[in-house]
Amino acid sequence: MQQLLKEVLSLAEGNATWLDHAALHFEHFAAQLHEDEKARWELLAAVYRERVRVVQHVAGKVRQSLATNGSSDLESEDT
Repeated sequence: MQQLLKEVLSLAEGNATWLDHAALHFEHFAAQLHEDEKARWELLAAVYRERVRVVQHVAGKVRQSLATNGSSDLESEDT
């Protein structure tokens, strides 16, 4: 179970990184547009950044839970 949680955590954090990079690209792209179109891309970037914050928050809670549960619980599942 510990290994599965680590893999899911890695996937989620990878997605958060990707979303953050995409938001940055959207912001750079938006800077070159007229105001009406610029607002749409800035909103999309803001949505992506919010998703990053949500994923990072959940990932932090999972990491904390893994650390709090201790290795003794996790070792018994591995054996």
